[in-house]
Order: sequence, then C-alpha cells, then structure tokens
Amino acid sequence: MPDCSALSALDDAGRREYWAALALRCTRELNSLEAANLLRHFGSAYEALQDVRLWPEAGVPLKKAEHFLDDSWRSKARPEWDAAKALKGRIVLWTDPLFPPQLKEVDAAPALLYAKGDLTLLSAPCVAVVGSRKCSQAAEDFASRIAEDLSRAGVTVVSGLAFGIDGRAQRSALRGSGRTIAVMAGGVDIPYPAHHSELYAKVAASGLIVSEFPPGTKAHPGYFPVRNRIVSGLSLGALVVEARSVKSGSLITARLAVEQGRNVYVPAPDAFHGIYGEGTKQLLMDGAFPVYRADDLLADLFPHLKQALRPKPEPKQEEHFARSAAPSAQPVPEKPVPPAAPSTTTPAMGDDEALLLSLLQAAPLCPDDLLLSAQEKDAGWNAPRLLSALMMLEVKGLVRRLSDSRYEVRP
Repeated sequence: MPDCSALSALDDAGRREYWAALALRCTRELNSLEAANLLRHFGSAYEALQDVRLWPEAGVPLKKAEHFLDDSWRSKARPEWDAAKALKGRIVLWTDPLFPPQLKEVDAAPALLYAKGDLTLLSAPCVAVVGSRKCSQAAEDFASRIAEDLSRAGVTVVSGLAFGIDGRAQRSALRGSGRTIAVMAGGVDIPYPAHHSELYAKVAASGLIVSEFPPGTKAHPGYFPVRNRIVSGLSLGALVVEARSVKSGSLITARLAVEQGRNVYVPAPDAFHGIYGEGTKQLLMDGAFPVYRADDLLADLFPHLKQALRPKPEPKQEEHFARSAAPSAQPVPEKPVPPAAPSTTTPAMGDDEALLLSLLQAAPLCPDDLLLSAQEKDAGWNAPRLLSALMMLEVKGLVRRLSDSRYEVRP
C-alpha cells in the first residue's frame, strides 16, 4: 500500500462521500442499524443527505433527520476527518467496489471501514476463527492447524488479534496463501493488545487490519461486541475453537453469525484432548457443526466457496456527487489514488494446489495415482491433504472431475 494519508487517497468526490458518511455516523440518536438502512435505501451517504425528509422511506423517523439538520454532528465528525489526514492507510466507503458485499448484508453494517494492508482480502472467501483468550494448549494447537490449512486452501482467516485462540490462528494463517484479516476493537492504527504489536505489524504487512472506529480510538470493553459483528459479517462461517463458559465473548460472535445466516462450527468433542468448555457444549447443543479438520469446513462451505472464488468482472467505480457541506479547505490531489479493484486474474494458489496442477498437466489422473505422485515429491502427503487441495482447485475452476473419477486441468 502506498505510504499516503487515508484522506489524500480519496478523490474529491470520495472525500465528500466520506464527509457524508461521518455525518450519518455522528448524528445524535441515529444508530448503526438506521444508518445502514439509509445507505441501503439511498445507495450512498451523500444521497441519503440530499433530502432528509425522505428518511421515513428507509424506516428512519423524521425526528432523527431533525438531529442531522441541527448541525450538532459536525463537532464530532471534524476530529475524525482530521484524524484521517494523518492515518497511513485507506478508507473503504460503502460506495467503494471493495466494500465487502456480504458485510453490507449485516443489519447494522458499518458505514465505512478504515484499513491497513492488502485490500483485495476484503473480496476473498473468509472464515472466522475465534475462541477464548485463556485457552488450553490443545485448543491453541487445534486452532493453529485449522487456520493454516484453511489459509493454504486459499481461505482468509478472520479474527480479532486477541490473546489465545485469535492470535494463534492469525499467526498460523499468515503461513498460507489465504492469509488473515484482523478486526480491531479500536482504531486501525493502534495495536491491541500491545503485546501483539509484532503480530499486528506482520498482519498489516502480509494481511489486512480493519476497523470502523475512528483512527486513534483506544480499545474499550464495550467495543468488542460491536467489533464481533464485523468478524462474522466478513465471513462465510465462524469456527469457535474454545468457549470455556456460556458467558464467553466468543459466543457473541457465534450468535451474530447465526443472525447473519452464517454457518457456525465447533471442534468435535473428541477432536483434541483439551478442555471442552461449557460454552462450546452449548453451541454444539444449539446445532453448531462439529469438525475435526479444515477439510470438514471446506466440504460444508463448498457451495459458498465456489461462488466466492468464481472470477468476477472488474467493477466500475460508482460516480460520486459533490456536496457543499463537506470541508472545502482540502485540496484535490493532482493524481488521486483510485481504490484498487479486485483482481480478475486466476485465484491465488497454495503450494499444494500448484503441485497437483502441475501433475495433472500431462494427463488426467485418479486420486490414488495423484497421491502416489505427490508423495514422490513430499512424503507428508496423505488422502485428506490431497482431497482438500483437489477440492479447492475444483472450486477455483482450475480442474474438473471426470465421470470415471479422474481429474483433469480445465481447458
């Protein structure tokens, strides 16, 4: 990412859209659910402010519009605007093609995201991996294996950078091609917890850090449940590795995932020899899907992954409109940095997928022959590893299964 101010990376129209988004976020008594309804109904923050008398069309009482008209929101919006000038990162607006479509589906979706790192991960298929901060070693090891295998399969692991399960999963995910997204419960520019500053830097360099909170905001206990709706909202499903009690914060993420129509997973009771917490048991009783390995998640999410990884045409930047209410003292960059568009090239492959693809170049092969050939290259190959890589190649449209069970490279 270019080392530039988040505000200067927006063009003139983008800045005005950003100012309009801040107006919605800072209007008294307008909650995030109502702001999201306005964005969905009108298509942008700017359009929502053109005639506030129409807010009732989006289910927002006219009284809330009156709070916008009294201009009290400006005293809160201006400091956030100024903080964005100093932020080395990006602002992802609702109108930006990079704003995750699945996050827009969340009832109380954020009006914008601040980000540091690889923005293309916002359009990648994601799975949340969360759990207790004070967790067993067995649970940490389980989270590490699942996260690394998911990432090697091209799936991005989403978590909260916390101690315990979150941090272990994100460290492991960085070793795979899918990498990881850390959702902060404070400003995107403030590592939290402080002891994870090194991990924060690695995620910012090779993955992505995101937050809806203004730059400079310190993490607060009340912000964690708010943050969790983004963790689950970015993801196709959520794996709760360990929840020691029925009051565990991880259960908030699980509940939000269910409300958002996401799949929820827990380790099978005999998946590892560690503490099987009361919170985990409750999730299992409530219908969470038990898993032993990453392959179980990949198989269950196969239809969603196939859709998410299908190459899409390059989106066009939506036209923004000028708004006189925006601060006028900000000069337009001579060469504004346009929002990066999602890649339209072949989806990234892990090492396992690349090896299998090379083996299939000569002729179609059945799984048994593929496994033998792979083991000649690396003795660590086994059937689950082979099937996981084959599944992801099929999902990405790079290979296809023939009627005689052999696999071949798609022409």
